Amino acid sequence: MDQLEIFERLQKILEEYEKSFDKHYSSLQSKMVESLQEAYEKYGNNLSEYRKYSRLQALVKQLDGISTAEYQKLLEEALKMQEETFDMTYLLYTYLVYMYFSNEEGKLLNITSAAAGTSAAVAIIYWLLRNRKRMLREFLKESEYETLLRFKKHKDDYVYSIFMDMQDNLKAEEDFTATSNQAKKRTQSARNNGIKRLQEMFNSTINYVQDKMYDALKGKVEGVEKMWISMRDMQVRHAHRILDSQFANEEGYFHYAGDRAKRPKLWKDPSMNYGCRCKIILLFGGRIPMFSRIYDYQDPGYQIKIAERIDKLLPNKTYLQSLKQAQDEIKPPKRTVPYITFENWLEQYGEKG
Repeated sequence: MDQLEIFERLQKILEEYEKSFDKHYSSLQSKMVESLQEAYEKYGNNLSEYRKYSRLQALVKQLDGISTAEYQKLLEEALKMQEETFDMTYLLYTYLVYMYFSNEEGKLLNITSAAAGTSAAVAIIYWLLRNRKRMLREFLKESEYETLLRFKKHKDDYVYSIFMDMQDNLKAEEDFTATSNQAKKRTQSARNNGIKRLQEMFNSTINYVQDKMYDALKGKVEGVEKMWISMRDMQVRHAHRILDSQFANEEGYFHYAGDRAKRPKLWKDPSMNYGCRCKIILLFGGRIPMFSRIYDYQDPGYQIKIAERIDKLLPNKTYLQSLKQAQDEIKPPKRTVPYITFENWLEQYGEKG
């Protein structure tokens, strides 16, 4: 087992919860549209009718109640995903430490005999297992407040946007169809934001576990390193392309432009943190992973699909607009290749021109 195998096993956890999120957002959309339809059937499409007897305020309260109930379920699912990801990451990396010792590659520092080394190795494994629940509690305590605020803000923004759309439509005396279509678009946008937040929580959990395990092993086990890994796609920002494959220094920090961080999303500069999808990867004995999972922008089938989509869009858009929309809609295939840095990936598999 290596780090790529660990990430692939962890990815299955995320995929299951993404499916669950899809179901919750589908349920949310149905309930919101149904509530809006009932309002239109009762009061029509004239704003003045909704202003009577606080009907508009009652509708907003009803929409907020529906959203709050669904977002509570989403929050519970996200926290379950976080705990499951933490436990799986922690146990798999503990197993990787065990394998490192078992293969006699792992050398303990300040050990004078083989017997003492074996005893110390067992003690380290035992310490890691014994402290898993404590580290989980510390992690949840550190992250839960931000998670709660994020989900509440997503919910409030979603309800507000649907309310404003409906109010504008009522002013223009638009029928229910216009409001329904906008509500569906708003829900799809909320769904995309929710999935993005779930992915951020997933990455942050994996990075936290590896960082804390690095701190626990550094100074006790020889050859333990921490490396920065960016995504292998065209959305990676310039700074994180430079950070890719960089090793942390002796204090456990990565450095860029006078700033430093122990793991992704801990930079002082907010622009380095926003939307970051990077990971750190814990290495043993200086060995990098055998393989990388990459996006292949040079795949002939992908190139054909992009060209065909651009041709369909061109009559109504500029070429650059058509290209961007095509790239947003069509994703390149993923491949497993021998480990490569971002720059080597860009040269071999990235977009040209």
